Amino acid sequence: MPTNRHIAKAEADLYASTLLDALNEAGGMDAIMAARSQMETIIAYNRSHAELGEALGHQSMTGDARAELIKKVFAFCEPALLSVLAVMAERDDFDRLSIVYNIFNDQIAKKFNVNVVDVVTRVALDDHLRDVIKRKAGADLGTDIVLNEAIDPNMLGGIIMSANGQRIDASVNTLLDNARTALKKNN
Repeated sequence: MPTNRHIAKAEADLYASTLLDALNEAGGMDAIMAARSQMETIIAYNRSHAELGEALGHQSMTGDARAELIKKVFAFCEPALLSVLAVMAERDDFDRLSIVYNIFNDQIAKKFNVNVVDVVTRVALDDHLRDVIKRKAGADLGTDIVLNEAIDPNMLGGIIMSANGQRIDASVNTLLDNARTALKKNN
């Protein structure tokens, strides 16, 4: 007999696969990557804004009211993502978005034989650097690579890359922090 944990995992798998299939049909990898980025934004928002979780969890909120609230707050999202988020809120599963996001990433890798590499730089990558990163990461990971690029104007320079739970931080900010720490230890 399945446990609640097994049922919860199956539901999260269903949310993720439904979302992936709908996004793929609607706009292919571009829509998938846009929704992935939007999910990251929503997860970060939820971590820093307890008000939304409190509103969704209030006992006076019906399932329909939770779904409508999510539709209003996250109207900027891809339509397929917004639909899945609304269903999750309606069923009182919105707090499991991080789990769905992780499964979604795993399903992208399995379904398309690609790994998403998140790349953060101070300025936009040029085509040559994109190609170098894709070739190197592809050789290391054994799959095709899809880059998810972000620009952080607060970085002094360098690059931060992450994929499959691993992170390479070659940013100038981190190099300077490491130098400061080393100098403090020696004094």
